[in-house]
Amino acid sequence: MNAWLPGEHVTVIGDTGTGKSYLVSKLIQLRRYVVVFKTKPDPDDAQKWRGFYRARKADAMLDIHHERILLQPEYRYQPREGFHAMEHAWKHGGWTFVIDELLYAERLGLREPIERLLTQGRSKSISTVVGMQRPAWATRFAISQSTHLFTFRLEGRDIKTVSDATTPRIAEAIGNLTGYDFAYFNRRDRTVSIGNARRLGAIFENTTSKPLTPGAAVVGSR
Repeated sequence: MNAWLPGEHVTVIGDTGTGKSYLVSKLIQLRRYVVVFKTKPDPDDAQKWRGFYRARKADAMLDIHHERILLQPEYRYQPREGFHAMEHAWKHGGWTFVIDELLYAERLGLREPIERLLTQGRSKSISTVVGMQRPAWATRFAISQSTHLFTFRLEGRDIKTVSDATTPRIAEAIGNLTGYDFAYFNRRDRTVSIGNARRLGAIFENTTSKPLTPGAAVVGSR
């Protein structure tokens, strides 16, 4: 079983309907201090994010009673609240920061703070979980800095982007995927394996636990 350690990033790639957001919702159950920056609605949001405190403003992260936050700002405030949420995560450390659609968040003007979390977050035990549809268009750090990468079926330039940033062995696996199957790349041991989003067992075990201190959330096991 794989360990998902504080400071390790996860990237999930796939088109709408492949099971990408479902997979993300299952993965983050392993973490206590999670903020999901949600920029688009899903028909089954209530089921996926059960137990999350729903907030419009990033300041909800400062309340030590809120360990799991679904941040859904109004459309016109998405850039401001997304930026503030990343600033809170950076200042206090220990959060798992989830971005449901990376390319859209970048187009909100948030590319710089996103890249800071991806490239420097490990030093503050910050993990990111990013979802995307077209890896060829998004920041390269989402793949090159990820320890754990899950990808559903891709084509053409997107396969090459993933292959170049991980291992050439993943290209054939991606091209042969069907339905809700995904290829999983573990950067630690450089292995590629196949799984299915609708038949998830325990992908990770999380063994690190730290106490919550006022004003600074830290990742722990449930």
